[in-house]
Amino acid sequence: MTEDLPSVNNRPQAVSIANLVFDRPGSSFKLSLGSFHISAGEKIFLYGPSGCGKSTLLALIAGILSPEKGAIEVDGKFMTGLGGPARDRLRGEKIGLIFQQFNLVPYLGVIDNILLPCRLNPLRRARAEASDGSIQKAADRLLDRLGLDKSLLGRPVTELSVGQQQRVAAARALMGRPPLLLADEPTSALDSDLRADFLDLLSRECTLSGSSLLFVSHDRSLAEDFDRRVAFSDFSEVSLKKPPKEDPHE
Repeated sequence: MTEDLPSVNNRPQAVSIANLVFDRPGSSFKLSLGSFHISAGEKIFLYGPSGCGKSTLLALIAGILSPEKGAIEVDGKFMTGLGGPARDRLRGEKIGLIFQQFNLVPYLGVIDNILLPCRLNPLRRARAEASDGSIQKAADRLLDRLGLDKSLLGRPVTELSVGQQQRVAAARALMGRPPLLLADEPTSALDSDLRADFLDLLSRECTLSGSSLLFVSHDRSLAEDFDRRVAFSDFSEVSLKKPPKEDPHE
């Protein structure tokens, strides 16, 4: 049974989470989270030290992991309570993901990596066609706005620089205007100038597409231009369960 989630100021919610509990299999790690919400169109900077559970939270929101307890709603649809294939479909429809290591498909060229969400998900394709006329035109627009030279289109992504790969990953995530973008430490491999440029591009594209953004980082110097800055420890509790001590008298 899925529990009801409270509304927040009667505003549409991109993400609503309540009473979440996750135990990492084969580990002593446990994450407990009371309540967390992202309003439609809101850009959130979520910070906390490495290893505190930020990436785990993103994987739970995206339906890559399933919690033991609690409820997660993404753009009005419950992610919790679904089987694996249904979570995959919902993720494809609602969520664009930018991973720390980008997770580009190495044997595909630039354009095929960018078009992948629209080829795998009919709703993403339909949104791209509605906004730009075709998925190719949507990709061209993103390439132009993200400053990617079209001469790169036929190249394998393995031949691109780190900064270029990052922009390809962002374009792929933004294809089909998903309601929610999840970005997991995507600037960690970039120098300070490239970080600033990328954050500006990502923010402007989210505004244009109406996407909410949850940007996760341990680097608080990046947080200036977000709508809200949230410390992971303010709404969550992470514990490392210790094994019981042995009784020396036994």
